[in-house]
Formats: sequence, C-alpha cells, structure tokens
Amino acid sequence: MQQSKEIENYLADQRAFANNGASNAPVWLKDLRSRGIEKFSELGFPTIKHEDWRFTNILPLTKIPFQHAAESAGSAVRRDEISKYIFAPSSTSLLVFINGHFEAKLSDLSGLPEDVVSGSLASYMASRGEFIREHLNRDLPLQQHPFAALNAGFIHDGAFVHIPKGRKVAVPIQMLFVSTTRKENSQVSYPRNLLVVAENASATFIESYVSLSEEVHFTNAVTEAFVAREAAVDFVKVQRESEKAFHIGTIQVEQERGSRFTAFSLALGGAIARNDINIIVNGDHCETMLDGLYISANDQLIDHHTFIDHRLPDCSSREIFKGIVTGNSRTVFNGKIFVRREAQKTDSKQTNKNLLLSDTATVDTKPQLEIFADDVKCTHGATVGGLDDASLFYVKSRGIGEDAARAVLTVGFAGEVTNYINNEALRKHVDSLVVERLQDKVMQIPLPEIVHSDIKAHE
Repeated sequence: MQQSKEIENYLADQRAFANNGASNAPVWLKDLRSRGIEKFSELGFPTIKHEDWRFTNILPLTKIPFQHAAESAGSAVRRDEISKYIFAPSSTSLLVFINGHFEAKLSDLSGLPEDVVSGSLASYMASRGEFIREHLNRDLPLQQHPFAALNAGFIHDGAFVHIPKGRKVAVPIQMLFVSTTRKENSQVSYPRNLLVVAENASATFIESYVSLSEEVHFTNAVTEAFVAREAAVDFVKVQRESEKAFHIGTIQVEQERGSRFTAFSLALGGAIARNDINIIVNGDHCETMLDGLYISANDQLIDHHTFIDHRLPDCSSREIFKGIVTGNSRTVFNGKIFVRREAQKTDSKQTNKNLLLSDTATVDTKPQLEIFADDVKCTHGATVGGLDDASLFYVKSRGIGEDAARAVLTVGFAGEVTNYINNEALRKHVDSLVVERLQDKVMQIPLPEIVHSDIKAHE
C-alpha cells in the first residue's frame, strides 16, 4: 500500500524508534507497538469526510513533519521554569515529564504512602511488566482511534500509578507534561499514562499539559484509568499549551461495580485541541460524572468527543460541558450516551451550553442518546447563544457598567461548571486559570473571582 508523504514521515520515525531506544522492550510490548503503527498506517489521518472529524479539520497538523522528541531535553529544564505550573498541594506527589519523558530530578513523590506505586511507566516495565501488560490498551479499540493507534506505536514512557486495595490517598497526584520545542525543531511527544485504582481505594489526579515556548509542537497523549469495585476517582485534565501547539488527547476509563468516576476537562490552549473521553461503565451501581469547560479565542479550534457506554443496570451518569467562544475560533462538542439492552434503570443526563461572544466564532454541538433498554431515564440537550439580556439588565441596574456586567455574567457562566470539581483546592486552582484566561483573551478587563455555592446538583 502506497503511503502519503505525511504518514510515511511517522512510519519512518517509528522504525527508527523501534530499532534504537525501544529495541530492548519485552516481546509483548513490541507486538503492541507493531499493531498500533500498522493500524495507523492502515487508517491514516482522519479527514472531514469521517463523521467523528467532520467539524475538525486537522490538515494543518498533518502538513508539519514532526519528529519524535528525544529524552535528553529534560536535563536542561530547571525547577523554577515549571514552578508556576505546579499545583501547590501536589508538590510532593508530582510526576514531571519533559517532551513525554519522565524527569526524576523535577519530580517529587515523597508525599505519597509507601504502598502507592507511582512513577515512570518505562522504569516499571521491568519490575511490573505483567501487571502493566494486563492493563495496557485493554479496552481501547485502535481501529476507531487513529491517533491512539499512532500513540501505541511509540509507547515508551508516561505516568504509572497503582493505588492498592483500600488505600485512600488524600493528596492529589499531579502529572505535569511540559513541552520545550525550539523554533528549528518541531517535536511530537507520545505520553502514555496508566492509572489503576484497586478495590475500595480512592485518589485524585490532575493531568496538566503546558508549553515552555510559543513554538509549534504536537502532543499525542493517551491515558487509561481502571476504577475497581467500590473505588472512587476524581480526575482533572488541564490543557493550556501554546496557541501554536497541536494537542490530541484520549482518555479511556473502565469502571467496575459500585465505583465512582468524576472527571473535569479544562481546555484553554492549542491551535487545534481534541479530547476524546471514553468511559465504559462495566458494573452495576456505578456513578459517573463527566464535566468540562473550554475557552477559545483568536483562531483556535477546540473539540471534545465523549462516549459513556452503560453496559449493566442501576447506574447513573451526569455530563455537562460549557464553552466560551470568541474571536474567529471554533469549538466542537459531540457527546454520546450509549445504553445497552442489559443496562436497565440507567439514569443519564447530558447537557452542552455555549456562550458565543463573537459574530465570527463558530460552535458545532451534537449531544446524542443511543438506547437499547426500555426502563431508563435519559435526557440530553444543547444551547448556543450570547449573554442573556434580562440578566445583563439586572446586573447593570445595580450600578455596574456594561463591560463589568458582561464580565460578571461570563465568569458566573464558567463557575457553574467548575463548581462540580470535588477537591476545593483543585477547584480554586482551576478557577484561577479560567479567570486568567478570560481576562487575557476574552474580556481584557479586571475580573472578579469565581464564587461558588454549596449546591452541586447537575442541571
């Protein structure tokens, strides 16, 4: 099969990777890499002719000859260069990756219990290879996700965390991914993260993606999370890379009986940023909360595709995503709730709301329900519009100027969804990033802090 020049660039890069730094990998991992790159070679890059990508044109990404980032770049990064990206309560439960490679000297895991396994996926391949093999790429269908297939072809490093049975980890665990691309060298990194939370255990994770320069780079990340029986996970992803960067992220989650998974996605950066979040509810009496906020400006394109697969009965899922869209930017939301025949008494609700602040911005939204059970309570809906005139009049009637009133309502719109982050300190951290982004790119006037109520019921 003849390959396009764009695809051949990645195939050649993967061959060099497989023959050099990855040559000493176990046989099973080599096989997984081979299957991944073969599937990517077969699928190629998705185009707007593909239904799941019809609003997201990635042609600008495919035209750049990205090269796999080398490990050596991490040694030149100082702690003070990344300090502003570190979530303070996680300073002793911090894993730092430079261009996709673990950097021990910048990381600190001293605040975690001794029985929690946490560190570099690459380093644990030797000591916990069979455990990793059991979980890695277990539920991720590569034929449906070409970028995940490409990531599989380069699996080497990323975060590996195993929370043992019954362990309640109080301090949030931060995985910080830093890109350091220089102007003359456009790099791509392939972080692969594996999070396993055992029976009756609990943990909070924050996955952060940042750039140290404004140069072009590409992050193709995959995170897999396994939430065992009666376990609880809070997960927050923050993507605030350069507006010249490309970010494709896949999150694959499996929940077992009686578990709870709560996730929040904050998407701020990237020229093109795409987040695929897939959750398999593979047990009864599970609870799933999936929320997010995206703020786009200038010429950005930010896309969220979510999929919650209800396989067994007596489960609930709640999903709300909000967008603040301005400039010439474009946002996409496509969320599907899939209820199988066996998933009776499923209670599911999905909402997408978009605040359109520019005549030249575009919003594409497509909430979906696909139901094969007959005893369920499922709803979905979407809205796109500007600030409410009545609300604006009310705020202005209190002696507040036009610009300030718009700012208050915009901040309030964002705060309604960040309110669903359970960890208070993490919620305040996300709030500060939201206000900073709004002030810098949207309102450009001093903004009030986000103030939350104690009510967290989903809309």
